Parts: sequence; structure tokens; C-alpha cells
Amino acid sequence: MKFSITCKYLFKTLKSIYSVINPNHHISILTCFILNVKNNLLKIKASDSEISIKTTLKVFSKQKGKAAVPAKLLMDILKHIPEQQLKIKTINFNQIRIISFKGNYDISLLNHELFPKYKKIKRTQVCVLNKKTIINIIDNTLFAVGNDDLRPVINGVCFEINKTKGIFVATNNNILAKYSINSINTKAEMKFIIPKKTLLVLKQIVTKKTNIIKIQYNKYNTFFIFTNQIFITSLINGEFPNSNKILPLYNKNNKLRIAIKDLKNSIKRIILFSNKIDKKINFSLSKNKSIIYAENKDSSNKGYEELVCQYFGENLEISFKYNDLIEVLYNFKCEEIEMKLQERYSPALIRPISSLETENIFRLIVPLS
Repeated sequence: MKFSITCKYLFKTLKSIYSVINPNHHISILTCFILNVKNNLLKIKASDSEISIKTTLKVFSKQKGKAAVPAKLLMDILKHIPEQQLKIKTINFNQIRIISFKGNYDISLLNHELFPKYKKIKRTQVCVLNKKTIINIIDNTLFAVGNDDLRPVINGVCFEINKTKGIFVATNNNILAKYSINSINTKAEMKFIIPKKTLLVLKQIVTKKTNIIKIQYNKYNTFFIFTNQIFITSLINGEFPNSNKILPLYNKNNKLRIAIKDLKNSIKRIILFSNKIDKKINFSLSKNKSIIYAENKDSSNKGYEELVCQYFGENLEISFKYNDLIEVLYNFKCEEIEMKLQERYSPALIRPISSLETENIFRLIVPLS
């Protein structure tokens, strides 16, 4: 292996995929970048066994070859070298040398043959989404993903794509987020569960230059293909809960309409008076006056505020865990929301008053007993 590349270009590319690597991983090969040089192209791989990223750069190469380079050490070296053209080559079959204007840096290599391999997808269906849609899917679901060792199916976002519609759902049992879009144009029919970490990393590595993202999948992996990168993730096996069955029948016309900014500000003030153990805040709703209040009996602190809102329906007392409510209100891009209510102990349905015609957003929160 022997090639030339600018320090800044190489460092910037490695930095964009470094987030997938765990420097303390118990499998040594997974702490490395795999460099593969051939025909003036440098292909770089990184993986943590569940997620794998492949990216391609143009370089000036004189000799092809592969090398497994410890990622953290390589990043630290490049970070402190001033911008310049670097020459990189393998020496002694088990080392790589970085040659700069003022010095040489030799790094010991691992056996690149130990790096995990993924089977190529054959005869699979393909779905194409734009970057904005992918970001919206992540922003409208990720906050509701669970963390349950006994029910791993809720530890990710369920993707269900069917020709013209996409449904994306996440739940942690206390809250549920569902984001639907009806502007998809594809022949694909897909359903799979993507882990939370995968979507966090995917959002980080999608660059400004990315416009279109192609999705392919098989029984074990999903492939996101964009610009010069391929992002591969393992899937969560199992049957995701049916969100339609979770929804209660809202046969009562209890509705609260309120500006989301006003509600968030009220919650921030009222939680100061809540008990830090049960994290409980309360709503007393009626046509004449609706209030939000909290009380900490251990310290005798209590506070309440009258809400500037519209409430329709029967008088209702209902309580929520404040951190769940804050999560549910996260990332709404509207000015006003509607909270649809049934009984004191029935889940509340929250959705924006206005949204795009091509999308449907709702979030569910289970009240405290």
C-alpha cells in the first residue's frame, strides 16, 4: 500500500465515521479503520459489529493494499499535523508509515482479515428517500425509543414502508411516537426495526452534500446508501407492538388546545415544586378554568398556574410524569398542539394542530395512576 492524500481531507473523512467505533471494544479489530487502496481510490471501513460504515475517497496511489489501523491513534496523529500532503505506505508487512514534511510516524497494524464481512444483497427491494425525510423520521421517533433488555423489540424504531406510505413508530411503554408520510413513491414493501444507536450515528454522518438516500435490506441487515458512503446496520429481530391496538377508543370529546411554547414554559416552572421521586405534575381541566399544578408533600412546596388554553369536554383531573411529558412535547415544529383525552387513566393523544398534508404526527403518553 502506498498513496498520497491531504491531511485535512483524510482527517475530516475519518472523523465523520469515527463515531461508530468504540476505542475500548473487547474485539481489537473493531477499534481499527480498515484502509483499502486500489486504482487511486481509498476505501475506508469502520464497525462496532452492529453498525458498519464504508466510505470512498479519491487519492493518488502507487501501490494497492489493505491495512487495519488503530483508529484512535490515527485520528490523534492527523489532528496535530498541520495541513499538508501526506504520504502513507505499509512497511515490514505489519506497520504503516505516515510521512510528513517534518517527520515520520509508524503505526503497528492488526490483521485486516479478522474484520467482519457482510454478504452482498441480491434481488432485494429498494426504497429511496431524501435526506430531509430521513431526518424528520429520526427527529419524530427517536426520543420515544425504549431501553428494555427483556423486550428488545422496543429498543429501536419500526420502519414500515408500503408503496406510497411510510409508518415509523417508537415506544418505551410510557410514551409512543408515530410518524407517517404518504409521499413515498416506491414498489418496495419493507418492515424492520432499527436500533437507536444506528439512527443517532446515521443522523451524524448524513452530510450537507447528501440529497438522496437509498434503503436496501435483507433478513439481518439494512443498508443506507448515499453519496460516497454505505451505512450498514444489524436489525432487531422480533414483532414490534401494533400501534393501532395500543390506541384507546376516544369516544369522549375531551380536547385541550394550547400553544406549545406556553405549555413548555409552564411545565418548566411547575416541576420545581414536584416531588423528585414520583415526578408528578397534575392538570385540572374544565371549560371555565384549566390549571397545571404540583406539590411536594415532603417539603410543603406547591405551585400552580392557570393555563391560557381552550378546553372542550367534561371536567377532568389527570396526572403525568413530567419527564415523559417533556419528551412527548420534544421537537414539535408547530405553534399549537391538541391533546385528546378520554378518562383519567387512559393514554392522552397529542398532535400538532397544523402540519404538512403529506405527514401525520401523533404521540401518546400514559398518565400516572
